[in-house]
Amino acid sequence: MQPASFPGSLQNRLLKGLGANLLGQIINLASRVLLVPLFLLAWGAEVYGEWLVLSSLAAYLALTDLGGQNYIVNRLTQAYARQDLPLFKKVLHSGLALYLVLPGLVFALFTGAILWCPAAGLLKIKAASPRTVTWVLVIMAGQFLFSLPQGLLLGVYRAVGLLPRGVMLANLMQLLALALMATGLWLRGGMVAVACLQVLPFLLAALVALGDLDRLFPHFQLLSFKEANFPTARSFIKPSLAFFGIQVSQAFSLQGTVLLVGMLLGALPVVIFTTLRTIVSTMRQFLDQLFHTAWPELTRLDAQQQADKFHVLFRGLLRTGLLGTLIFMAIFHFFGAEIYHFWLRGTVPFNQNLLDLFLILMAQMTFWLACRHPLLAINRHQQVAQMTVASSLVSLALAYGGGRFWGLPGVVLGMIAGDLLLPFWYMPYLLNRYQAQFSLGFFTRELGAFVAGLALVVLAPWLAPLVFLLALLWWLCCLPGKEVGGEGALTIVSALDFLKEPLVKWRIKKDDF
Repeated sequence: MQPASFPGSLQNRLLKGLGANLLGQIINLASRVLLVPLFLLAWGAEVYGEWLVLSSLAAYLALTDLGGQNYIVNRLTQAYARQDLPLFKKVLHSGLALYLVLPGLVFALFTGAILWCPAAGLLKIKAASPRTVTWVLVIMAGQFLFSLPQGLLLGVYRAVGLLPRGVMLANLMQLLALALMATGLWLRGGMVAVACLQVLPFLLAALVALGDLDRLFPHFQLLSFKEANFPTARSFIKPSLAFFGIQVSQAFSLQGTVLLVGMLLGALPVVIFTTLRTIVSTMRQFLDQLFHTAWPELTRLDAQQQADKFHVLFRGLLRTGLLGTLIFMAIFHFFGAEIYHFWLRGTVPFNQNLLDLFLILMAQMTFWLACRHPLLAINRHQQVAQMTVASSLVSLALAYGGGRFWGLPGVVLGMIAGDLLLPFWYMPYLLNRYQAQFSLGFFTRELGAFVAGLALVVLAPWLAPLVFLLALLWWLCCLPGKEVGGEGALTIVSALDFLKEPLVKWRIKKDDF
């Protein structure tokens, strides 16, 4: 049976998917910026603080996902790429059944606990009445009752090569939630009303996705669960828990370092630490969006056993991440103080050496996270999960030791050492075990070019324009061509038209693909 062809070209899917994901980030940022003043205007600081407490408690219900969505959507993508419709339907129907039954049970248990326990007293809620607290928690729990099956339905778009369509539907849901909540707060709505307005878009998005997918793919029989079976659903649990372990260890590491700094050094160092980490994390967020967009393409190429195309696509993604990191590090090394003071209006002291340490940490993470994403995309994540948990514990221990001896720089040095000790070399090692083309020589060449460019920019800033031009050409020469994505895919020609003839001849001579 011929492998399935995904709609459109690789170029269109990647660019549209990346654009849709970035738009989602903009909407998310707008929500955080716009809603806070409206909350304060409508309710005041005390009631808004109680709303945050209730939201945080209900948010823990999202953990009932147990990492299953990533694993199940990977399975769906693999089955669709091989055109194995019976397996696709079995995995999809079993996953939907699981994500209807499991959240329903958790919702019932949570609601029973809320009705039985005096939640307002336990949470020290004073401004809102006990009845309001109960209703808000139950309504917010309903959000996760809808969000888990909705997340799986949106994952179907990713599995069939329609990731931009699914992401845009999620973006519309976020935009609708922003509009509804802003309207409710502007009209001075109470907690219960605003909670309902927050949950409503999740239900609407699930219904729209269900109807849209059933119209586009009636042979998937989304409204039927006849292919669902318990052994298939049970087979999801163990591999899903590995994804869950990765999510928990990341959250533990992020929050653990903040607690550690506060315990060792006090409140002001916590502010300095978190603000500097927030700045450098923007580059990691870009990398996450890039690989999230390319995730189904990596899954597809692996399922179709197209190892060479997988290698070319990953190299393009890795170089994109390294090029972005090089530019980002140069900008913040030379202009970080001005950006930091402009952002915080000089209210927090700036430490250039600490920022440089964070930039080094970010560069390391760019590399090993880039190596980790393909392993997650092809469900080779068991050892990744074990290493992620171990590295978070080791990094916290080293950060603690560094903080005791050298203060805040010591904390970041401990995090750098933890990264170098475990995931920095182990993630590329696991990638090499999957495919021999990802050899030591391959990673040495890629990292060598990045380190050389960074050293030249830092030690000889007047060479920066030349370094960036060479880095751009280095990046362009690795972009996947028609061999990976089909007609109209990313090519050097489309990216740099005026160099069309010499670059094409160079590609043929080098026989890169």
